Amino acid sequence: MVSSISSTTNKDENGVSSWEKTVQDVNDIDEKLANARDMGYTRLNYARVTTVGKLAKYDSVDYYKIQVQSNGKLAVSLRSTEGDDEKVLDLSEYDAKLEELRKITDPEGWAKEQEEKKAQEENARLLDLTAKGLQLQVYTIKNGKEVLIGDSNAEKGSDEYEAMSQILSGDYKAKKGTYYFKVSRDETVDSDKEMPYALQVLQGKNYKHDYVMTETVSEDTTNKKNSTVPTSSTDGTLSGANAMLIQAARYEATAQMLAVGYQNMASIYSKNSTMTVGSLTVSKL
Repeated sequence: MVSSISSTTNKDENGVSSWEKTVQDVNDIDEKLANARDMGYTRLNYARVTTVGKLAKYDSVDYYKIQVQSNGKLAVSLRSTEGDDEKVLDLSEYDAKLEELRKITDPEGWAKEQEEKKAQEENARLLDLTAKGLQLQVYTIKNGKEVLIGDSNAEKGSDEYEAMSQILSGDYKAKKGTYYFKVSRDETVDSDKEMPYALQVLQGKNYKHDYVMTETVSEDTTNKKNSTVPTSSTDGTLSGANAMLIQAARYEATAQMLAVGYQNMASIYSKNSTMTVGSLTVSKL
C-alpha cells in the first residue's frame, strides 16, 4: 500500500522555511521497518523534522525512518501531546523560593523528600517525564540486518539504555545512514487507549528548514477492525505474509489440477481394463 502524500511550504520572518505534509498510516499487519513512513532527511544545523501521530484502538505501533546525512550528535525527542493545548503558568521561580524556605524551616523533612525524589528519578523510565506510557526504539541496518540501537524501556545500565539516554539528551554520536523509529505503548497502558504524540529529530542546535509530517489514520482505524490480509508494502513489493498466501493459492490450484488428472487417468484405466464379448462386458486379465 503506497502512502498518500500532500505538502505545503511557508517561510517565517526569520527566514526559516517550514514544510508540511500528510502521510497515511498502514495497517498493523503491515507495520515493519520495510514499510516505515519516510520523515525525509536531516543534517547538521540544517533541518528539524517532526512527525505528529497517534496510536489508536486498531493501531498498536508506528514505524518511521529518516536519512541522517551528517556525522555528528543526534537529538531525538518523543512527547505525548495530551494537554499541550493548555497554557501552564510558569511557577519555577516561586517553587524555587518555596524549596529554599522548606530547606531552612524543616531541614530533616526536606532531606527526606530529596532522598525520595532521587530514588524516584533513578527508577523512572526515560520517557516518564515527556511521554509516559509510550516506548521508543531506535534501529539501523548493519550488514543487511536490523540492529536495535536504543530502547527507552531497556534495563538501566544496558547498551540500549545508555544509547537512548544519549539520543534523548542530544549527545548521541550518529553516523551517516538511515535510522528507524518504532513508537508503541508500553505494558503499563491499555492496548485500546489513544496515545497522541510528537516525534522530533534534529542534528545540531540550529535549523533552516522545519519539516512537519502528520500521520493520518490507517484503514483499520477507519473500518474499526484489524486486517488479516496484508497489502503490498510501500516500495511496491509484496510482504512476506502476502507472498505466502499467494503461494498457498498456487498450491491449491496445483492440487486441483492433479485431482482432475487422477480422475482422468482412472477413467482411462477403467476403459482399458475391460472388453466387450457379444453382449457382455468382462475385465481383462
